[in-house]
Amino acid sequence: MTKIRKAIITAAGRGTRFLPVSKAFQKEMVPIMNKPQLQWVIEEALDSGITDIAVVVREGVETFKNYLNYSRSLWRFLKDSNKEHLMESWVNLKHEAKITLFYQKNTDPYGNGTPFILARKFIKDEPFVAMWGDDIIVKTDEKKPSCIQHLINYYEKYDPIAVLSAKKVKRSEISRYGSYEYFKRSESKIPFHVKRVVEKPNPEEAPSLYANACRFILTPTVMEELLKKIPGKDNELWLTDAVERLVARGETVLAVPFPGNEWIPVGDPINWLRANIVLSVNKPEYRTDVINILRSIKY
Repeated sequence: MTKIRKAIITAAGRGTRFLPVSKAFQKEMVPIMNKPQLQWVIEEALDSGITDIAVVVREGVETFKNYLNYSRSLWRFLKDSNKEHLMESWVNLKHEAKITLFYQKNTDPYGNGTPFILARKFIKDEPFVAMWGDDIIVKTDEKKPSCIQHLINYYEKYDPIAVLSAKKVKRSEISRYGSYEYFKRSESKIPFHVKRVVEKPNPEEAPSLYANACRFILTPTVMEELLKKIPGKDNELWLTDAVERLVARGETVLAVPFPGNEWIPVGDPINWLRANIVLSVNKPEYRTDVINILRSIKY
């Protein structure tokens, strides 16, 4: 079995729910606490031992590329004012992550499967981690593995063609995501064995309330299916559709909950605010101050 060494992070959306600020720069660069959202996602990969990372951004958007650039004048100022420590996380990012940028054109097929097709040369014939760049995973229990490591563990044990993350949501929310139907224990000895995937179902038609979350282990088999570029709902290329076609052909796919980690889709201002709060209360250096602020708010 090929060891997983690479990750692809998708960050090519237009961020319409973050307008007008996303007019100036990509939504994945909207900061959460003192770091861009995209940096938190990359650091999650690094914490799971993944250092070779492709980031797919929209053509003409250079915010993240500029963020990675070295600024001599800034470093001179920080050195003179003894504030170099403020850039420690940025330095670690530059030293630890080998980042390759890919650009998605406006003429490319729309859909969340397209970025993986664009970065196919990056992963070659290897399995890889796939990550949505506008979703944050916050580790809330240090005794549990990270979400990515949890998925890798299942991949290494059962050798499926894909391991997808799963999170139980409210019925009113399931239409935003893909929904999983699982084999019964009498039908399969493999835990969390997927029988069917439905992308953005009507709430009353969802096979379960386990949603297709934001982290995946994908193999070349999935990439080959994506390369067929078969459009799905709203004429878009959906990763979920490619996986569902493989499931229908009898391929083994797992959809695994990830305890000890909280999933926060940060695609809108309210969930962005939630991400700031959840992240900060799970960081010892911020926890007390944030709790005091929340307690002091009058409403």
